[in-house]
Amino acid sequence: MSRSKAETVQRLQYHDLMLYRVHEILLVSSPYDAYILEEDGRLTEQILTEYLGMNLSYAPRVWRASTAGVAMTLLSERKFDLVITLLRIPDMDPVTFGTKVKEKYPRIPVVLLIYDTSELLPLQSQLHEEAIDKVFVWSGNSNVFPVIIKYVEDKLNVVRDIEKGDVRVIIVVEDNPRYYSIILPRIYSEVLYLTRKLMDKSLNDTHRLLRLRARPKILLSSTFEEAQENVEICKDNLLGIISDVRFPRDGKLDDNAGFELAKWVRERDEHLPFLIQSTHADAELKVRELDAEFLNKRSRTMLQDLGDFVRENFGFGDFVFRYESGEEAARASTLLELEGCLASAPEASIISHATKNHFSNWLAARGEFWIASRMRHVEVSDFDTPDDLRAYLIEAIDTTRSVRHAGRVVDYTYASIDPTATFLRVRGGSLGGKARGLAFANSLVSEENLNKRFPDVEIHIPRVVAIGTDEFEDFLRNDDLLDFALQTSDPEELRKRFLAANLSKELTKFLKSYLKDIKTPIAVRSSGLLEDMQYHSLAGIYGTYMLSNSSKSLSSRLENLCNAIKLVYASTFSEEAKSTVDASGHRLEDEKMAVIVQELVGQTYGSRFYPTFSGMTRSLNYYPVSYMKREEGIAYTALGLGKMITEGGRVLCFSPEYPSILPQFYSPEVMLENSQREFYALDLNKDDSILDGIEEGNIVKYALKEAEEDGSLRHVGSVLTSEDNIVRDSLRYKGARLVTFANVLKMNSYPLAGILRELLKMGYQALGCAVEFEFACNIFKDPERKPEFCLLQIRPMAVDTLHQEINIETLSRDQLVCQSALALGNGFIEDIEDIIYVRPEVFDPGKSRTMASQVGDFNKEMPSGRRYLLIGPGRWGSADPWLGIPVGWGQISRSKVIIEVGSKDLRIDPSFGGHFFQNVTSFNLGYLTIGYRDRRDFVDWEWLESLPPYRDSPFVKWVRLDEPLSIWIDGRSGDAVVAKPHARDQISKGNDGNS
Repeated sequence: MSRSKAETVQRLQYHDLMLYRVHEILLVSSPYDAYILEEDGRLTEQILTEYLGMNLSYAPRVWRASTAGVAMTLLSERKFDLVITLLRIPDMDPVTFGTKVKEKYPRIPVVLLIYDTSELLPLQSQLHEEAIDKVFVWSGNSNVFPVIIKYVEDKLNVVRDIEKGDVRVIIVVEDNPRYYSIILPRIYSEVLYLTRKLMDKSLNDTHRLLRLRARPKILLSSTFEEAQENVEICKDNLLGIISDVRFPRDGKLDDNAGFELAKWVRERDEHLPFLIQSTHADAELKVRELDAEFLNKRSRTMLQDLGDFVRENFGFGDFVFRYESGEEAARASTLLELEGCLASAPEASIISHATKNHFSNWLAARGEFWIASRMRHVEVSDFDTPDDLRAYLIEAIDTTRSVRHAGRVVDYTYASIDPTATFLRVRGGSLGGKARGLAFANSLVSEENLNKRFPDVEIHIPRVVAIGTDEFEDFLRNDDLLDFALQTSDPEELRKRFLAANLSKELTKFLKSYLKDIKTPIAVRSSGLLEDMQYHSLAGIYGTYMLSNSSKSLSSRLENLCNAIKLVYASTFSEEAKSTVDASGHRLEDEKMAVIVQELVGQTYGSRFYPTFSGMTRSLNYYPVSYMKREEGIAYTALGLGKMITEGGRVLCFSPEYPSILPQFYSPEVMLENSQREFYALDLNKDDSILDGIEEGNIVKYALKEAEEDGSLRHVGSVLTSEDNIVRDSLRYKGARLVTFANVLKMNSYPLAGILRELLKMGYQALGCAVEFEFACNIFKDPERKPEFCLLQIRPMAVDTLHQEINIETLSRDQLVCQSALALGNGFIEDIEDIIYVRPEVFDPGKSRTMASQVGDFNKEMPSGRRYLLIGPGRWGSADPWLGIPVGWGQISRSKVIIEVGSKDLRIDPSFGGHFFQNVTSFNLGYLTIGYRDRRDFVDWEWLESLPPYRDSPFVKWVRLDEPLSIWIDGRSGDAVVAKPHARDQISKGNDGNS
């Protein structure tokens, strides 16, 4: 056979592979979920890449339905190859929906995409293959989407492709959706990388793409029997097996299923690479006896180790293709480069590409669907000369590049920064949690046209640059930092090593160009994959740096910005981050850090910079008073920067539905006690301090008199007059200054309550769940300038469990450790045998930091897997040591229930704002406030003191019980009891649940 004929046969063979393709996808989700999957998950981009790699003439389509009803209508109107449904669809649960789809269209695969495996608990008994083919977990990493498609395609193509192309197969045995959603993307990326790397460098692009059709297939098995069946299918084409230890066998979970599978495989092939994964390190010896490799699932380098196994054990050979290729005339990777190339490219080349729809497909792969569709309908014969075609293409590309739709995430093009772009992305990878929310907020503000509803206020998000996670991964890889960062416990050495490393030239070049146009203060904020998720938000544990950005030297400003980004990266590996991530059930290796560089909202007052006021609002009001309703939401506001809110300081809280009802201001005396007394602002002269290891060294606390001198207090301030002890909503009087927001909330000088009501309504509809926003507002010194409302963040609230029916029976006081009429959470907890508490008789606010340290020592000593009840006076996590115990989250990370105890001498409102509270709710902790107003509230201190200490310190006592406590929290009423061990049998549990 001649070489040309052999080449033709080989090309036809690879063309003949991958017969079953997913061309039409139906995505069933809320508008919020659809947006997040598209903008941060890069759904279309990821799927387009895979399809173009298999069929150059076809661009895939993703259809969207916001309800199950709409989805069923679409299914009846056209053919779909895959249905992906998310959990939150308003008119039907996903199992019922999947069942209906299977009844009418049994051959269409239905995949359920969730954010956390805990979402499956209510559906566990209903889940079956007749409804859902497979469940995947999306944790912010974009590569799960092509993996879903590959899973479906590989499963349906494997038999035919083995027969036609002799392709190889890898079998993965895992029944936990969270784990296989993590490991499958890594395996696929390694396989594709190695397939491309080992190709003959002389292959042209078409041959490379065709050859990828012959990549090894990956089959996912979730039971012992399914794994055996897949081994029988593959026979000699099996490259190897990656298996868990514990998965179903004969219909039941079998703790030794992986070992038994390995024995069965070894009888057939004694040399086949076999990797066994387990969370138990002691399983390694048994694995070695089976001549298999072992991987510890709890290892912080699990994914790295998995990649090493794939590279070292699955023998990919060299691939050599022979072809007749033409010389490259030009290459373009961006729209701007394409426009430049079109001006000088050969006529024949332009005609050829236009004839084959290459321009249309290229643009579609980059998400430019509008212009791609137009170009697909343009024929070369429509133009008189090749130059007319060239001119048309240049104009079309220029128009596409110039148009920036409001609310769109714009990718940096390397040449210049588009001044019209509100949200700019640089480097690839994920946007991360915070940036995802900002991107969606940007879209939401534009689509809902809020500015038309509130014409007297300018509503927008500040200009944002999101640095994708690719930069973080390259930063760690190029300077060999990952292993060091995972192992070190020295914060100073961590900071030094990261500051000494180098950001990419691409990012540095961009930042230099960016700073030429940006002269205002900027915030450099973390945006990890795990931040602001609905489950385990990890709020507030990573770095945030505020920069004055005021130096006359561009190089100095650039150095400060680069260093701030490096320090955000370093904060990913702080001891607090490590302990918090471990407590969340994730691995630190899963975390990838994006960074937000955002214009700071505010005005300059001498050497200070701050907004008129900042705030946060949530859809759910956990503690409604008067005739407020839980679902009407709550807001927290403070003069100056929002740090006062996030650290749990004195701020104003109100319901946007009833802005005149202020429960913490029920008398002049209480107003004086609860009113904000200080505010935070950026000191424009202290940028250097943050680079000396003081993260918030340039954020300074000022007295209200400074705000009054600046003129900002008059917009939100009142006076408790010294003459008649009456609160006056004007600063013209003598007396104590209060932050009451009277002009804003009572006089409606600024429509804050109305804007928040609209945002909460829009957010709930868009996300399909409870939502929270952060914002900052400016009322300018120039009366001709519109006030502004800047949306800083939007995120789902932590999962609410109030649907559980929990009944608390009245028990006598001698049966209880404590009782609260103001509790957060819902469920029955019966696995706590440890109590750590601060002794009330020795509590001294002046020594609260020492108490925090002692609590942290006990927390660190608490064995892995044990959780405890934490009790103490005042606020836990308060930045003000006179209001309670100023612990960091890492100092109480193993607690399960937290109790704050007030008294007549320590009148503390519950700390329901800030990152501390966010972590309480996202980790589903019980949160009880023992007040002094409700007669039912009490703590049996005498019983606690009568117990022998397990560990003791001057201020803190650790008690270990022989039997667990019973803790019952009723989320409907806010009532909670902690029952002593001997009272457990007298409690009727109702429906068991977790707080």
